[in-house]
Amino acid sequence: MTTLKHRAAWAAIGTLALACGTLIIGPAQSASAANCRSWGTTDTAADIVGAYTHGEGCTLDSGRVQIDVTIEDTRADGKGACAQLHATYADGGTRDEWVYVAGAGNTLDRSFNYASSVRNIWVREGLGNNGVCTEMAGGTHKVWPK
Repeated sequence: MTTLKHRAAWAAIGTLALACGTLIIGPAQSASAANCRSWGTTDTAADIVGAYTHGEGCTLDSGRVQIDVTIEDTRADGKGACAQLHATYADGGTRDEWVYVAGAGNTLDRSFNYASSVRNIWVREGLGNNGVCTEMAGGTHKVWPK
């Protein structure tokens, strides 16, 4: 009976290991490293003192575009840091996404997914209060396509 219990236990462990291996090894996204490019706003026209924004833009196997963004509030000045992502589509449509974080040293990670008809995406940093951007950098930085 002990042998039967051991076999059942090992079978359960093997099944769990296989499941975990699949979860760990299997990709969450269908983007390969060759389809991704990192970007950052430091020393660009989209840069503003008090915010640090960077990320990665990926063309997924489906043709869709994924933009990953990390924003950090870099100053203890009572203002929050924000970033605007602006996308333009083939049909002339646009889409804006806003990311906001407050508190010196605090960061926020976000991911946005765009249809394959997106033609370009730019970012710019800003500062604000209570989740509202009130002061934006004077320029923009193209994050997709690079």
